[in-house]
Amino acid sequence: MRTLTGVSVETLRHWRKTVPYLASKTGKAARFSFADLLGLAVANELVSSLGVHIGSVSAGVDALFNLLASANTPEMDGAIVFITSTTASLHESSSWSAEGLLSQPTLAIPIDPLIARLQKHMLPVMPTPAQAALPFPPNEHGGWHPP
Repeated sequence: MRTLTGVSVETLRHWRKTVPYLASKTGKAARFSFADLLGLAVANELVSSLGVHIGSVSAGVDALFNLLASANTPEMDGAIVFITSTTASLHESSSWSAEGLLSQPTLAIPIDPLIARLQKHMLPVMPTPAQAALPFPPNEHGGWHPP
Protein backbone atom coordinates (compact mmCIF):
# COMPACT_ATOMS: atom_id res chain seq x y z
CA MET A 1 0.00 0.00 0.00
CA ARG A 2 2.77 2.40 0.89
CA THR A 3 4.63 1.78 -2.39
CA LEU A 4 1.51 2.03 -4.53
CA THR A 5 -0.03 5.16 -3.02
CA GLY A 6 2.81 7.05 -1.36
CA VAL A 7 0.90 7.08 1.94
CA SER A 8 3.06 6.26 4.96
CA VAL A 9 1.94 3.96 7.75
CA GLU A 10 1.88 6.90 10.18
CA THR A 11 -0.26 8.96 7.80
CA LEU A 12 -2.70 6.08 7.32
CA ARG A 13 -2.89 5.68 11.10
CA HIS A 14 -3.87 9.36 11.39
CA TRP A 15 -6.37 9.15 8.50
CA ARG A 16 -8.06 6.17 10.17
CA LYS A 17 -8.94 8.45 13.07
CA THR A 18 -10.58 11.07 10.82
CA VAL A 19 -12.07 9.05 7.93
CA PRO A 20 -14.69 6.47 9.01
CA TYR A 21 -14.25 4.30 5.89
CA LEU A 22 -10.56 3.84 6.68
CA ALA A 23 -11.32 3.02 10.32
CA SER A 24 -12.74 -0.30 9.07
CA LYS A 25 -9.37 -1.20 7.50
CA THR A 26 -7.68 -2.36 10.66
CA GLY A 27 -5.04 -4.89 11.58
CA LYS A 28 -1.37 -5.22 10.88
CA ALA A 29 -2.08 -6.49 7.39
CA ALA A 30 -5.13 -4.46 6.36
CA ARG A 31 -6.52 -5.53 3.02
CA PHE A 32 -7.20 -2.88 0.42
CA SER A 33 -9.17 -3.22 -2.80
CA PHE A 34 -8.12 -1.40 -5.98
CA ALA A 35 -10.80 1.22 -5.22
CA ASP A 36 -9.35 1.67 -1.71
CA LEU A 37 -5.85 2.14 -3.14
CA LEU A 38 -7.21 4.66 -5.64
CA GLY A 39 -8.97 6.51 -2.82
CA LEU A 40 -5.73 6.62 -0.83
CA ALA A 41 -3.89 7.93 -3.90
CA VAL A 42 -6.52 10.67 -4.38
CA ALA A 43 -6.38 11.60 -0.69
CA ASN A 44 -2.59 11.73 -0.91
CA GLU A 45 -2.89 14.11 -3.89
CA LEU A 46 -5.18 16.34 -1.84
CA VAL A 47 -2.63 16.50 0.95
CA SER A 48 0.67 16.51 -0.95
CA SER A 49 -0.23 18.51 -4.08
CA LEU A 50 -2.95 20.84 -2.79
CA GLY A 51 -1.91 21.17 0.88
CA VAL A 52 -5.33 20.19 2.19
CA HIS A 53 -5.58 18.96 5.79
CA ILE A 54 -7.49 15.68 5.68
CA GLY A 55 -9.46 16.65 8.79
CA SER A 56 -11.00 19.63 6.99
CA VAL A 57 -12.45 17.40 4.25
CA SER A 58 -12.83 14.13 6.17
CA ALA A 59 -16.54 13.74 5.35
CA GLY A 60 -15.80 14.39 1.66
CA VAL A 61 -12.92 11.89 1.69
CA ASP A 62 -15.14 9.34 3.43
CA ALA A 63 -17.73 9.92 0.67
CA LEU A 64 -14.92 9.48 -1.89
CA PHE A 65 -14.00 6.02 -0.56
CA ASN A 66 -17.65 4.93 -0.56
CA LEU A 67 -18.13 6.33 -4.08
CA LEU A 68 -15.08 4.54 -5.47
CA ALA A 69 -16.04 1.29 -3.72
CA SER A 70 -19.41 1.31 -5.51
CA ALA A 71 -18.20 2.62 -8.89
CA ASN A 72 -17.71 0.41 -11.92
CA THR A 73 -14.27 0.38 -13.50
CA PRO A 74 -15.56 1.85 -16.81
CA GLU A 75 -16.99 4.80 -14.86
CA MET A 76 -13.50 5.64 -13.65
CA ASP A 77 -11.95 5.71 -17.12
CA GLY A 78 -11.14 9.32 -17.96
CA ALA A 79 -12.94 10.59 -14.86
CA ILE A 80 -12.39 13.49 -12.53
CA VAL A 81 -13.35 13.22 -8.88
CA PHE A 82 -14.81 16.33 -7.24
CA ILE A 83 -14.46 16.56 -3.48
CA THR A 84 -16.09 19.11 -1.20
CA SER A 85 -15.89 19.26 2.57
CA THR A 86 -18.85 16.84 2.76
CA THR A 87 -19.36 15.16 -0.65
CA ALA A 88 -17.58 13.43 -3.50
CA SER A 89 -18.72 12.88 -7.09
CA LEU A 90 -17.26 11.28 -10.20
CA HIS A 91 -17.59 12.90 -13.64
CA GLU A 92 -16.25 12.18 -17.11
CA SER A 93 -13.51 14.66 -17.91
CA SER A 94 -14.89 15.34 -21.38
CA SER A 95 -18.51 15.91 -20.43
CA TRP A 96 -18.72 17.63 -17.06
CA SER A 97 -20.06 21.11 -16.79
CA ALA A 98 -19.41 23.42 -13.88
CA GLU A 99 -22.90 24.85 -14.23
CA GLY A 100 -24.99 23.61 -11.32
CA LEU A 101 -22.15 21.40 -10.12
CA LEU A 102 -19.91 23.83 -8.31
CA SER A 103 -22.08 25.53 -5.73
CA GLN A 104 -19.42 25.34 -3.01
CA PRO A 105 -15.62 25.18 -2.83
CA THR A 106 -14.61 22.02 -4.67
CA LEU A 107 -11.35 20.16 -5.25
CA ALA A 108 -10.92 18.38 -8.59
CA ILE A 109 -8.53 15.47 -9.08
CA PRO A 110 -8.15 13.65 -12.44
CA ILE A 111 -7.88 9.96 -11.63
CA ASP A 112 -6.43 8.56 -14.89
CA PRO A 113 -2.82 9.37 -13.91
CA LEU A 114 -3.36 7.77 -10.51
CA ILE A 115 -4.91 4.63 -12.03
CA ALA A 116 -2.01 4.39 -14.50
CA ARG A 117 0.51 4.67 -11.65
CA LEU A 118 -1.27 1.98 -9.61
CA GLN A 119 -1.55 -0.34 -12.61
CA LYS A 120 2.12 0.16 -13.45
CA HIS A 121 3.08 -1.13 -10.01
CA MET A 122 0.47 -3.88 -9.84
CA LEU A 123 0.55 -5.43 -13.31
CA PRO A 124 3.58 -7.28 -14.63
CA VAL A 125 5.42 -5.78 -17.56
CA MET A 126 4.74 -7.95 -20.58
CA PRO A 127 7.83 -8.60 -22.70
CA THR A 128 7.61 -7.66 -26.34
CA PRO A 129 7.41 -10.67 -28.64
CA ALA A 130 10.73 -11.68 -30.18
CA GLN A 131 9.08 -12.71 -33.46
CA ALA A 132 7.77 -10.03 -35.76
CA ALA A 133 4.18 -10.22 -36.96
CA LEU A 134 3.73 -12.08 -40.21
CA PRO A 135 2.97 -9.79 -43.18
CA PHE A 136 0.57 -12.36 -44.65
CA PRO A 137 -1.32 -14.35 -42.02
CA PRO A 138 -2.40 -17.91 -42.82
CA ASN A 139 -5.88 -18.34 -44.28
CA GLU A 140 -8.50 -20.94 -43.35
CA HIS A 141 -7.12 -23.42 -45.92
CA GLY A 142 -3.63 -23.40 -44.43
CA GLY A 143 -2.08 -21.39 -47.29
CA TRP A 144 -0.47 -18.00 -47.26
CA HIS A 145 -2.16 -15.30 -49.27
CA PRO A 146 -2.04 -11.56 -49.07
CA PRO A 147 -5.23 -10.02 -47.66
